[in-house]
Amino acid sequence: MPTRPRSLARCPGARRAPLGVALAFAVVFLGALGAAPARAQGRYQSAFLGGRSALMGGTGVVLGVDGAAPFLNPATIIRIEDRNIAFSSRFFRYAHRTLHAWHQPGPVDPARYGDLQLDGATVSDHGLRTFPDSTCYFFDLRRGAREGGAERTPVGRQALAACLGKTEENEFGFDALAFSGESAGRRVNQAQTLRYEWGRFSAGPSWSYSATDRLAVGASLSVVRTRFASSLAVSSIVDDTATRSASSATFQSALSGDSWDLLAHLGVTYRLTEVFSAGLSVRTPSLHVFDSLDASYHDTLAGETASVRQWAAEGEFVAPSPVRLAVGASAEWSRVRLELDGFLYVGQRELARVVVDREEVAIGVGATPQRTKSRLRITEEAAPVVNVALGAEVFLTRDLSLIGGVVSDFNPLARLRGPMSAESRLFLERMSGMHAGLGMVSYTRYGDLVFGARFDYAAGQMAAVNAFSSPLQLDPVDSREFGATLVLAGRISLRSVETTARELGDAVEGSAASPAERRTPREPMKAPAQED
Repeated sequence: MPTRPRSLARCPGARRAPLGVALAFAVVFLGALGAAPARAQGRYQSAFLGGRSALMGGTGVVLGVDGAAPFLNPATIIRIEDRNIAFSSRFFRYAHRTLHAWHQPGPVDPARYGDLQLDGATVSDHGLRTFPDSTCYFFDLRRGAREGGAERTPVGRQALAACLGKTEENEFGFDALAFSGESAGRRVNQAQTLRYEWGRFSAGPSWSYSATDRLAVGASLSVVRTRFASSLAVSSIVDDTATRSASSATFQSALSGDSWDLLAHLGVTYRLTEVFSAGLSVRTPSLHVFDSLDASYHDTLAGETASVRQWAAEGEFVAPSPVRLAVGASAEWSRVRLELDGFLYVGQRELARVVVDREEVAIGVGATPQRTKSRLRITEEAAPVVNVALGAEVFLTRDLSLIGGVVSDFNPLARLRGPMSAESRLFLERMSGMHAGLGMVSYTRYGDLVFGARFDYAAGQMAAVNAFSSPLQLDPVDSREFGATLVLAGRISLRSVETTARELGDAVEGSAASPAERRTPREPMKAPAQED
């Protein structure tokens, strides 16, 4: 995916990167992590942007050359050879999550359930899933004139890209989770189903221009679809072994919303010296276009007395993307590349908003249904946060490199504090995490191939239904997740494929050019390989 280090292609005996500089990058990175606030903004680094970028800790503000480039800094697409298709796929993502005290998340109603203390209420869930990722088509709009030597980007060159990618994601769920236990002379049977999904999909064009052999600027315009869906169903039955009386509780809520918005990315990169470069990009405030929302709610308590409450409605769901400032610094030596990026996400009073006009139906013991109309408005706020990413590439040979990186991933939401009304929160989860990647890149004249794995760790809270309270409520429980995903990505040079097909045709017809007359296409900023 990325270009080879220029000095490696130019002079195999060039000097190696000083160890002290590499250690300085690591120290700065660790210091930035320590400075990040505990109550922070989002799981914005959760998605796999590109393949190389994801394995290099989500970096790419300066040296991005894959499907992540338009979303991190559109100015970097000028580094990509004309007429390329970049793709990335993920497969076999394994995740293991533990939810402590999930079946009894908070205090119980002593009048109904006595001194209930359930054992084995902790839940562990694991699964294997597959996901598609970003796809981009890159091509030259204008070639430009090469100045400053063969290693520099041609001045006046313009590049375009058309990309589709998932920029945020969070999915979790389990079906028909069964539980049974005994405590304080009572038997409990419970069944739960949970589905939780949050994701942003972006698509649109990007443009980059090399103003000089050192300076490049870029812009992109994206249509963003934010998808949020949650479904939680709980059924609980408790019977008293002494009196043979029983009580039950059921809870069900579902929400499905889509928000469509427009936003732009603006970026710039500048080569400071032959080794060091810097990059800066801004994601603008989003412009809301339209949305849709369907929501429903139902709860029942039955025992000596009984009550039922239910409503269903359509409404609005607005989820603007937060403004983001990204800065990056990179260093390129003969066999080593380093990139350090910082991402500042501006706080929002409305990370997501739901508004519904509903008709509630409530039924008590022996009473006729009571119908009331009201407006429900739920808003989730986001605090500012800084996430930091560090990535490295070490060339084992001229055509094979080892890549890796780490990135922080903090959450935007306020800490969950129970007890909470089931209609007071949109997001049932608040977890912060870290991501680390490791892989290899193989370079050929036909394109590049990236293969590796990304490892995830997240910890925080999830809101669980407390079926033993009156009325039913949500209480937070501790949550922890480990995950690992195999990543396959690459970039195909369409010009090289066409040239090879033409040469094969010429060879069949007996009119193939001699080896001295052939030219191997190369990417901008990549010097021709030396002959052995």
